[in-house]
Amino acid sequence: MAELEIKNLNMSYDKHLEILKSLNLHVKNGELISILGPSGCGKTTTLRIIAGLLRQTDGQVLIDGKDVSKLPVHKRNFGMVFQSYALFPHLNVFDNVAFGLRQRKEKVSIIQKRVNDILIATGLKKLEKRFPDALSGGQQQRVSLARALVVNPKLLLLDEPLSNLDAKLRVSMREEIRRLQQLMHTTTVFVTHDQEECFAISDRVAVMNQGVIEQFDTPQKIYRAPKTVFVARFIGYENFLSVTKKISSTSFYVKNVKLDINSTVDGVTSLSIRPNQIVLGSTAKTNIVSGEIQSSVFLGNAYRYTVSTCIGNLKVDYLGSKRLSNGQNVQLELPAAALLGLKK
Repeated sequence: MAELEIKNLNMSYDKHLEILKSLNLHVKNGELISILGPSGCGKTTTLRIIAGLLRQTDGQVLIDGKDVSKLPVHKRNFGMVFQSYALFPHLNVFDNVAFGLRQRKEKVSIIQKRVNDILIATGLKKLEKRFPDALSGGQQQRVSLARALVVNPKLLLLDEPLSNLDAKLRVSMREEIRRLQQLMHTTTVFVTHDQEECFAISDRVAVMNQGVIEQFDTPQKIYRAPKTVFVARFIGYENFLSVTKKISSTSFYVKNVKLDINSTVDGVTSLSIRPNQIVLGSTAKTNIVSGEIQSSVFLGNAYRYTVSTCIGNLKVDYLGSKRLSNGQNVQLELPAAALLGLKK
């Protein structure tokens, strides 16, 4: 196990192309954190700098308080799993997994024991004599994971390791990664653009946007209480209302409609609510807006309506079994408990 700390990390290829901007991140011993964000946000660059495959423009990478920024890759004792598996096609499963230990010139007896142990832990023991071209995608990714873990790395780095797998296999492999990480208590950094994937296995999630971490928190808090418009939009919020005027820390005007929220947030510029949290046909007295149904789609478990209101079009999910007609007038409640105040 190890504690990872990134301090004021900057990365730029020229004066006009900043990839990372004073990035700070602290990962505890034995913790699995994910860096979540869209393509081009800097998450893979961050991982490659931690691994030593790229040199940052400025800042530090510390392991257990020691700056490893200038250490070469082979001296960092990190394990890395790539999107492409990166297995040696001429080596069987056993030899692929043993490769790192042999490079370190470990004793044959130690290699045999460690490789056997990790093959059993990853369910690969019966496949140890097979070559990569005789393995499925999921089996190849398990070999890649076993090879990274067998050296007892201080840090495990995973760069979109599941993106080449089909949907069902991705679910089973992410569960496998979490199981092995907890079994070995390995401090792990997992890079992905898939919200569901990282929420399922992470202790904490860093949501990244244009070289900056906008929120670093537990999956539950990010899902239920995103802090910025970008984070909310990225994790699936669809209704965004620009604040016209602030009345108090929990009351705002959106155009001419007064809306209250329960939580106090500094610097609110927008309000947001999920479609399934809007109450259609409510008889409440506050946070009410009237509108007209413009269109609807069937989602399986609900109908999603687009409702035109004086504060803008709102997406509303309704569980009623009967489809409401376009042009029908409806009353919507935006409950204060569900309505979020967001920063820009």
